[in-house]
Amino acid sequence: MIPRFVYFAGVDGSGKSTYVDLLIKEFERRGLKAQRVWLRFNYLFTKPVLLYCRITGLTRRPVRGGKKISVHDFHKSAVVSVLVQYLHFIDTCINYLFKVYLQLKYGEKYIICDRFVYDIIADFIIESRDFDLPRKRIGRILLWLLPKDARVFYFKVDKDKILKRKPEVLIDDEDYDLKYCVYQELERHYRFDYLINNNGDMDDVFQGIVMEIFTQKG
Repeated sequence: MIPRFVYFAGVDGSGKSTYVDLLIKEFERRGLKAQRVWLRFNYLFTKPVLLYCRITGLTRRPVRGGKKISVHDFHKSAVVSVLVQYLHFIDTCINYLFKVYLQLKYGEKYIICDRFVYDIIADFIIESRDFDLPRKRIGRILLWLLPKDARVFYFKVDKDKILKRKPEVLIDDEDYDLKYCVYQELERHYRFDYLINNNGDMDDVFQGIVMEIFTQKG
């Protein structure tokens, strides 16, 4: 059976978005409807707390490469850190309900998800500097949102390859070195369905992904 929910996880610059675009075209080539869903920054009830963080300096807006970026220093307040995580979980549930659950239950489209629970967990670790977070309740309950038949592809790329292909990641994120280390820890902590080594030829990598998705297991 072709999975209705395919999720690409991995550090920024690892190539996920490129493969999402290619995969959607592959679904369409086969006469199947597919759509991209992005489920990383889900802010609704979280917004008032984020505004408080801007006012109090827990969120900084430095200028890098001529543009402003947001840096969350939630590790400076344990209360704010936990509050943001649980409100963000609620907001993610709401987005998941409308963008994924109802579509899978009543719709016909296949969903290709670019960033979701593992990427949110990585963000939480970086913002809180809590490297034990995957073992805590918030880290566990986020995984409940993954559909049972989801296929998760985790992309791994050497850092020097990423910086060569997409050097702007260092400008867009002042914590990128830490982020890269966090994703390495996630790889060691979780058992992903598929570990995708994206250091080589992208056409070969994509054909491998296509084989895993469209070849019926039996």
